[in-house]
Amino acid sequence: MVAQIGPLVQVGKRKTALALHVLGGVIGGCVIGVLLGFGGLLLRAALGDSLDTIFAVVVPAALLYAASVDLGLLPVRPLTSERQTPSSWPCSLGHYPGIFAWGLDLGLGVTTRIPHQSLLVLPLAALLSGNLGTAVAIMGTYGASRALAVVIAVSAARGDFVAACDVIQTRLLSLKRAVGVAALVLAAVIVIS
Repeated sequence: MVAQIGPLVQVGKRKTALALHVLGGVIGGCVIGVLLGFGGLLLRAALGDSLDTIFAVVVPAALLYAASVDLGLLPVRPLTSERQTPSSWPCSLGHYPGIFAWGLDLGLGVTTRIPHQSLLVLPLAALLSGNLGTAVAIMGTYGASRALAVVIAVSAARGDFVAACDVIQTRLLSLKRAVGVAALVLAAVIVIS
């Protein structure tokens, strides 16, 4: 994504392009959050307050499993989509709409490749929260974070987007471990509270 969006940002207004990308990420996250939130409301109506107990058991267990995969403790094949955000969108949709659509696609979270297994727990947590606002907040924050990660990488690249991609690739294992540790901490916080 960095190698694709970087050169496009240089063509137009840099801040506008990056802001549109983040806006797309936020909207994508909020859209999937609304869908998961409505599903959660249906679960809440069917299960009542027992959904809170289910959340308190299932989400930490899923975080523990996903963190074990991210930390390399469980040598299993990661669950992920192999679909990439189409690189043709700026050509077919136009410069700024294409950059916005890239952010939207990343913000949806489940439509593109997932870099860390712990991130798969976020849609589960949004669904099991049984609360529309909480689901939108979880997934909206995810969408914004994923789009902002691209913006930060593009901004830090200083025009050398291939080198930025290489740096990201070399740090992938340490980033995966950091996400795994964060998932363990979050699981502990949920269990304690």
